[in-house]
Amino acid sequence: MILSLLPLHCLGSIRATLDQPVFPGKVLVWLLFMLSIIGWIMILSKALQLAKMKRVDRLFTERLRQSKTTLEVFEEGWDDDVSLKHVVYLAGARETAFQLLGSREPQELMQRRIKQAGKLTGRQLDFLRMAFQSGFRTATGRLQAGTELLRLIAAAAFLIGVFGLAWTLMAEFDQAKEFAEIAPAVGSALGYFSLALLVASPAVLARIAFEATARRRLQELERFRDDINRLFERSFAGAETPNPSAERRSDRASDLPDDDAESDPGKKRYHSIRDRLLRPKSEDEEDHFDVNPIARQTTSIKDA
Repeated sequence: MILSLLPLHCLGSIRATLDQPVFPGKVLVWLLFMLSIIGWIMILSKALQLAKMKRVDRLFTERLRQSKTTLEVFEEGWDDDVSLKHVVYLAGARETAFQLLGSREPQELMQRRIKQAGKLTGRQLDFLRMAFQSGFRTATGRLQAGTELLRLIAAAAFLIGVFGLAWTLMAEFDQAKEFAEIAPAVGSALGYFSLALLVASPAVLARIAFEATARRRLQELERFRDDINRLFERSFAGAETPNPSAERRSDRASDLPDDDAESDPGKKRYHSIRDRLLRPKSEDEEDHFDVNPIARQTTSIKDA
């Protein structure tokens, strides 16, 4: 089937390749043939997997939008690992159930028990964000699974083709006595490389297409992760408690006297060193505060 796609003038080289001895000729051709089968199986299975993931994600999104509570889908036991969005949602739902109820599995009367459990604290919300991030990494791994195998198939096909090319040329160069005898050998050697290109090209092109599709799906998953994270925080986050240190600072600030009022009549308060320099000496003696006489005299001269 593959050979029928080639131009007629290339079939001579391919036939010469197939007529090579068992090693390396038929062994390398058989390896390329097996790689081609594995590559096409991987391409078709990955394409079907991506299509199914997209379809099940659409169904899960519709079901999630119809739910009346955030954990309704988790409580009813929705179980479909094909949906990447469900993988992200399930990671956060299990962590929420564990933080509030101590179990990561759905339970009876779950909504009532969650209402009685209260709200998530700041530290528990950090664990919830990490759970969503972990679910996102799991979904990313499933989305990208299989593409690296296509890379290996393409690389192996190229290596086999180059090995067959080099081996055939070396063997014919050693046996040939005239240059005219080398021409058929060159054609059969290039046949290995042509077969390698036929095997590697679908794997390379499919991998490029799958990676482009994966990038679009990853962007969609990132938006879903952020949206579902905000939904869980709005549903289960507790009210922010005031900062104790800020309260202490506020209390200390409220205890400080006002600039115009004197909370302690027996103690005088001054707002600058200039007030201390200009006040009478008798007040300094009462407060046991010694002022430099030269500084006091300088300040009096400036005021005069």
